Amino acid sequence: MKSVILVFALSFLPQILNAIFQIRIDAFSIIVYFIIIFMALYLGGSHRFYDKYKWWDRAIHFLSGVGFTGFGIAFASAGSGTIKLVILLFGFTFSLTLHVFWEVLEYISDCISHGNAQRWQKVHASHNHVSEKALQPAGLVDTMNDAICCIVGAGLSVLVWWFII
Repeated sequence: MKSVILVFALSFLPQILNAIFQIRIDAFSIIVYFIIIFMALYLGGSHRFYDKYKWWDRAIHFLSGVGFTGFGIAFASAGSGTIKLVILLFGFTFSLTLHVFWEVLEYISDCISHGNAQRWQKVHASHNHVSEKALQPAGLVDTMNDAICCIVGAGLSVLVWWFII
């Protein structure tokens, strides 16, 4: 039930940003945003895709890098006369900042609910998809893979946006 309420609330975020702050997010970023919500909360949480597919978490973080860069560009573009490079840099850093908050929320969630969103537990019903030969603990590997995927997604997104703006 909590997931349904969260999905419902998050689905109105782009309209709220536009209504209150006159921040218009492009259609592509909104579509990616809805795909992320669907993948993370419905397929990942309800249907345990995080445990079934080792690439699932990385795909979501890559897409979050892409989609949230668009959100950042929309925020930076709200002021007129901003230099293109500044807009793109803001979009990139905005995406990475949201990713850091995401990882902190995963950590807090794990601490409160004794979950395994960051794949730190050695013995857990979920799989942490880390090789037994890994030099680092599973939680660190998961968090670093998430960060790298977000950086790559945001970086590629900025390259595409360079030609759009």
